[in-house]
Amino acid sequence: MMNGIKSSLFSMPYLPDDLLLNIIGRVSRLYYPILSLVSKRFRSLVGSLELYKIRTLLGRRTENCLYLSLRFSYGSNPRWFTLCRRPTRTPNPEPNLKSRWFTSCFRPILTDRTSKEEKKLSGNLMVSIPTSNYCPLSGLTCNTIGSYIYMIGGYINGVLSSRVFFLDCRSHTWHEAPSMQVARKSPLVNVLDGKIYVVEGWRGSDYSNLIEIFDPKTQKWEHVPSPSAEMRGRYISKGLVYEEKLYLFGDKNVVYKPKESRWDALGFDMNLWLVSYGSSCVIDNVCYMVFYKRLIWYDSEVRYWRVLKGLEKLPKLRHRRSCIRMVDYGGKIAILWEKKVRVVGSDKKMIWCTEIALERRSAHKIYGKIEWCDVVLTVPKSCSLLEFIAVTI
Repeated sequence: MMNGIKSSLFSMPYLPDDLLLNIIGRVSRLYYPILSLVSKRFRSLVGSLELYKIRTLLGRRTENCLYLSLRFSYGSNPRWFTLCRRPTRTPNPEPNLKSRWFTSCFRPILTDRTSKEEKKLSGNLMVSIPTSNYCPLSGLTCNTIGSYIYMIGGYINGVLSSRVFFLDCRSHTWHEAPSMQVARKSPLVNVLDGKIYVVEGWRGSDYSNLIEIFDPKTQKWEHVPSPSAEMRGRYISKGLVYEEKLYLFGDKNVVYKPKESRWDALGFDMNLWLVSYGSSCVIDNVCYMVFYKRLIWYDSEVRYWRVLKGLEKLPKLRHRRSCIRMVDYGGKIAILWEKKVRVVGSDKKMIWCTEIALERRSAHKIYGKIEWCDVVLTVPKSCSLLEFIAVTI
């Protein structure tokens, strides 16, 4: 029996590449980070573009994948993580061989858990992704189009740069895109109608170059006329794409309508400006945000924020934007936040994540259902949360 197990385990790597790709292509991408640990050959196959061509031929639908960017110390390069499924524990066929790599690589929390708590684990965790090269930008802002994460703005070797890089989340390789027309210190990045809008949020910026857009199809940057002096304020703190328009919030609020190439002023009576004070996302043309530890949504019909119901069992969320992120995760809400490890003398903190399904029960009532909620990573207290992104692959 033991020889049979060994034979099946060790014969699989010798299958032809095309057959292995056909097998891997039928597996959910949530398991790819685990498969990449099997061997260098598996890591190469999982990161090959050929795999995604085969997935298309097999009729596999695109999947939504979560990515997390962390900086572990001041001045260090960001490290990227992706959400994956925890390997299923199986009885060890050779008890004398201890699989210590499993514990060190996949247990997301260092504190002790009871056996009952272990059974309640969601099976999801964040794992570090290897990249063949790196993005030299620091202090950057990012957004996604398709399977690419674009990194825009920041510094290279201490010098403000206009260069733009993107991470191909299929192969986890960095590439360079055409540079912006202007180097930007504090860019706000939003995607509208398949184009990337970059707005300078710094109050000392040149308003004649306030905004420019990048079209990935033509690989060109274009200048967008700025709002009039009477309309714009001294600074911009938040950008939001909503109802096919670009909203900019600061000491004054404006909206850009691309189809009309027109700027309009917004009054504070619209109440949408509240997104400036918390993490937010838009799903099916409804804006959601975390506000004072609660999830709320914007009822555009009455211009009023309402509480998302059905989330009584959701742990208390952090309100500070630096400690919490939320994204559209394939029509559901994914929220990620930090929480201290409550152990005396601990220098760690936990990264929590939850997935919430949405159901509209009436014009003015939306309910949420917690699909799962768990610790997905444990990191040093000094670690900074940079970006939390959902990518379609």
